[in-house]
Amino acid sequence: MTRFPALPAVILAISALTGCQVLQQPAQTTDSQKTPQTETESPKPEQKPGDAQGNKPSTPSRPDTLSVKQQLVQTPARVGGKLVLGFAEKGTLTEYGLELNAKIDTGAGRSSIDARNIENFERDGKKWVRFDLPRTSKGNVTLELPVKDTILIKRPGGEESQARYIVNMNVKVGDITQNLDVSLNDRTRFEFPLLIGRDFLKDMAIADVGKQYIASEKVLDTVTRKIPADDNLSIKEQIDKPVDISGLALVGELEQVHVKGFKNTFKARIDTGAKTSSIDARDIEFFEKEGTEWVRFKVVHGDESQAFEREVHREIEIKRHGGLENQDRVTVFIPITLGKISRDVEFTLTDRAGYEYPILIGERFLSNTALVDVAQQNIAELKK
Repeated sequence: MTRFPALPAVILAISALTGCQVLQQPAQTTDSQKTPQTETESPKPEQKPGDAQGNKPSTPSRPDTLSVKQQLVQTPARVGGKLVLGFAEKGTLTEYGLELNAKIDTGAGRSSIDARNIENFERDGKKWVRFDLPRTSKGNVTLELPVKDTILIKRPGGEESQARYIVNMNVKVGDITQNLDVSLNDRTRFEFPLLIGRDFLKDMAIADVGKQYIASEKVLDTVTRKIPADDNLSIKEQIDKPVDISGLALVGELEQVHVKGFKNTFKARIDTGAKTSSIDARDIEFFEKEGTEWVRFKVVHGDESQAFEREVHREIEIKRHGGLENQDRVTVFIPITLGKISRDVEFTLTDRAGYEYPILIGERFLSNTALVDVAQQNIAELKK
């Protein structure tokens, strides 16, 4: 038989010319050559957070600033490692947990406490004392303590001396605790039930009578501030405000004072317990001048003396310790120099012949002017 191998090509050519479709028989393959059909799915769109319909949620806007609260805290000051105490502080009798208001008194050698209804008795062959403390954080408290010592307080006019008992107590002011021999004294007439003297202060603390209650940390104020909303910003809850003692001179328990008109200086006691300074005045006479009261007096210092005439500034009542009667005195202004400080100072006039020092420098002069360190003497810087 004759074969026509070109016939399929002819048929395809005719189909192309006539536009007819020709179905071709698919080529047969063996089972080993068959490729299984794979069902292909279109990739699903990535699901984004939102609602069921895929809507994107709204995000609240971040504030530009935040409000924060901060505490303004007073922190104590120190000079040469010594704690600075104010005119008044809180004192604690640590053994009994009793807190009392205390006055810082550089003129007092020994600390004392307001004791009432004092009774002495004997226990185990030793002298004891029972007394009431009326002005404590727990109200009136009765204590019984062994008597450490008894001292006699001289009284003017030949009156009988006053016996005062001494007891031992642990007293804390700020972060300082001292074991003290404290005198028991009826301090009814005085504002502060506890008096802190040089026995506590020496080598441990100095006095700034222009301030009060500065020995311990305390919250002064709570403030609200606006700050940038920054995750990396560190916020302090406490802002420290150190007690400011800048610009204050430093003086010792005794200093040399120059009084105008005198060649030699006077030795003076620096006494934060006295409100007004005092000077040794003799031959005091009052007179009237142009309708106002004046005073004539003399100041004696060694072989020097000087007469003064001054207008009376005022009359004040001086409270005295040891049950002594209050004393009325007049005050005048006298120019003095202490270290670099020169000014007209208000002095009370009194005969100080029975006192060791002819001049006493008190709180009115020292306030906002000087710190007092009772561990030192004659340290005031002199004018150049």
